[in-house]
Formats: sequence, C-alpha cells, structure tokens
Amino acid sequence: MKIGLLDSGIGGLTILKALIEKHPNHEYIFYGDTLHVPYGSKKISEITNYANNIIKFLEKKGAEVIIIACGTLSSNIEKLQSKVPLIDIISPIAGKLDKYQNVSVLATEISIKINAFQKYVKNELNLIPCPLLVPLIESNDFSHLDSVLPEYLKHAQNSDAILLGCTHYPLIKEHIKKYFKGDIICLDNYIVEKIANLKPSSFKLTLYFSKLDDNITSNVKRILDREDVAIERSELND
Repeated sequence: MKIGLLDSGIGGLTILKALIEKHPNHEYIFYGDTLHVPYGSKKISEITNYANNIIKFLEKKGAEVIIIACGTLSSNIEKLQSKVPLIDIISPIAGKLDKYQNVSVLATEISIKINAFQKYVKNELNLIPCPLLVPLIESNDFSHLDSVLPEYLKHAQNSDAILLGCTHYPLIKEHIKKYFKGDIICLDNYIVEKIANLKPSSFKLTLYFSKLDDNITSNVKRILDREDVAIERSELND
C-alpha cells in the first residue's frame, strides 16, 4: 500500500523509521515542510492551510492513506481535508496511559493550548509546552539543550512517565532520560500498531521537503540510518 506521511519538518521521520522497521512491505511517501517549521507557534489557520496543500500533493503521488506524523496537526485533524483516510498520532494513546498515575506531556504550544491529549486518558495529565525544542532539533544543534531542556523538565519531576507529544522529541529521548538519570519512562510511537492490517506491497521510500539543504539531508540519513533514500525538494503553493 502507498502510505503518505506529513510533518512540519524532520520529526515525522521518527514515525517513518518505526513504521519501516515494523512494516517494511509498503511504499512510503514522506513530506516535511521544512520551509515553514516550526508549526507549534503559528496560527492554526496557517498550518492547516500548509497541511491541506501537502495532503493534496501526497494524494497526487498516489497515497492511499495518510499519516499525520505531527502532534500539532494531529491536534487539529478535524480541520484537515482529504480524499483518503487520515491517521493521527494522538488517538492511538487511548487506553495506553491509564496504567500510569502521573503522566507529563511534552508538546507544542498549540497542542497544549487545546488540551489535545486529555480526552484520551482517564487520569489528569501534566501538560508542558516546549516551544524552543523543535527549532533546536531542526537545526541539529543540541548545544543549547542543556540550558533549555531543564526549564521544561523541572515541571515533570514527579512523573511516572513522559509522553513525547511531538514527533521531534524522540530525537532527544536520551537527553530527557539523562535529566532523570535514566529513571523515567518515555512513551511514543503507538501509531505503529495502527497500520498492521493494511495490505502489504513492495517496499519503496521517497522523501520530499519544501526546503532542502545539506543539514536536512544529513539529518535524514542519520535519523533513518540508511543511504538508499530518494530525497527531493518540492515547494508547495501557500
């Protein structure tokens, strides 16, 4: 099956990598809107416009189902328009977090503001907006993480688990664990279970970015840990 994925940048590659490892017999078409990243601090109308253009692009490329590999967009999935089924990354957490008493959620400002995660769990969540993390991760410059990350994680001191509510955050999972001296559970990528029943096909991987440079290319190869990827630039009309 042809599976499309979209994200504001490189964060959705964490979802893509997990899907390829678990379900290699599909054709994957990924689009990262690196020209407009980050989405989490922009107006909802603005980012949904970007997303709907990307969805049209993926549909033209033959995507039969599209994964919204972005926490911010998944928080607003009802505003997205598609001719094919859309799969978000938030609803798969339903029922998964109830075994934890104190869960902190790291996410973008928009996702926190609209309380996108709370409706899927019984216990009250500790919601922590992290506006500076996506730009740092996209820049591939983690030198400022040690000063920025503690300001967010200090609000999660009493947590049993931390839900990484943005697909960029698994890229700094080890930094998060280091802050807690390894004594924390980081939760992500429940979406992998959602495509288990999709009809398999032959493997193919194509990646598109609205902005492409050497830093993005090196990030792609590092995150996916593979060289056999076709990477193209395709800037969409706003």
